Amino acid sequence: MKLAIVILNWNGQQLLETFLPSVVAYADGQEVYVIDNASTDTSVSFLETHYPTVKCIKLAS
Repeated sequence: MKLAIVILNWNGQQLLETFLPSVVAYADGQEVYVIDNASTDTSVSFLETHYPTVKCIKLAS
């Protein structure tokens, strides 16, 4: 069985900084996705810089 972890995000860089390390650490090799709902903060650049293995899907506003 294939499993993925999906996190919805909107201007949640601070929450990503706090909780994403644990999610990635316990993902046990499963894909992790962040679906970004047109954030206006630096969430997307934070993900791209610090978590290049996390797949980021950017939704338009």
